[in-house]
Amino acid sequence: MTDRHELQILPRVRAGDEAAATRIYCEALAQKLAPFFGTAAGAAEFLTPHLRADRAVTAILDGRIAGVSGYHLDGAGLFEPRFAHFRARFGLGGATWRVFGLSLLEKEEATDTLAMDGIAVAGHARGQGIGTALLASVAGIARAAGKKLVRLDVIDTNPRARALYERFGFKASGTRDLGPFRHIFGFRTATSMTLDVEGGGHA
Repeated sequence: MTDRHELQILPRVRAGDEAAATRIYCEALAQKLAPFFGTAAGAAEFLTPHLRADRAVTAILDGRIAGVSGYHLDGAGLFEPRFAHFRARFGLGGATWRVFGLSLLEKEEATDTLAMDGIAVAGHARGQGIGTALLASVAGIARAAGKKLVRLDVIDTNPRARALYERFGFKASGTRDLGPFRHIFGFRTATSMTLDVEGGGHA
């Protein structure tokens, strides 16, 4: 980060940034979302109204939103669309298989673990340390909530993200093979990684 740039990390999505935050998120996670929404733009259009601003950490670079990370806490995650919303958009059949498919990507909450809901950095802002700053903020939220661990999943086609998590201190804790569902998602495995926020995780 050079001193020409001003970076702020906020524990929420600012009012007015909802669409931009969702777009950044959907573009970064396009491979996971494309089977259900067709394009990142389609996913963003559907998900923006269902964004939980209080389940996000955002990076503001020179006054402009440049990154977002979501997490699950107290039964709510970054996006909370209901079945009725899917049905209204895609019909009963389309809603049923989409909700089932997306449930395969859901991260269950645990008493001692904060589950992350993805991390995304806008293309124009990469290489500025934003991913690390977002991870640090989420780790702080986990500690404040009395959690011992932060957990996230990384897919086998995203080695760059895995390298970031490993540098930060995350360790692989198990790998799930998607079996026949790999043909839907376009990746074969998802590795769970955890960060010990009590025992000397990245400050």
